[in-house]
Amino acid sequence: RAKANEVKKKIEEITLTIKAKAGEGGRLFGAITSQDIAKNLKSEYKIEVDKKKIDLAENIKEAGMKNIDIKLYPDVTATLKVNVRPES
Repeated sequence: RAKANEVKKKIEEITLTIKAKAGEGGRLFGAITSQDIAKNLKSEYKIEVDKKKIDLAENIKEAGMKNIDIKLYPDVTATLKVNVRPES
């Protein structure tokens, strides 16, 4: 549980930027899934999170900032800021 709180602190300090191909008005071609978020967290910040613990009601389909909850422990939930930027 102490480890979960440590990870929560790390997660809440970062803003994960994910680049995706987008069309007019920032609408993405495809979508950002919880698997993409988990992969990016691991590759950029060396934070491993099970994609099933990422509380994504629906896949991200538009560019912009999103707050996503990650359940790290039964009573420990971190909020990750995800910035989806259109690829130029």
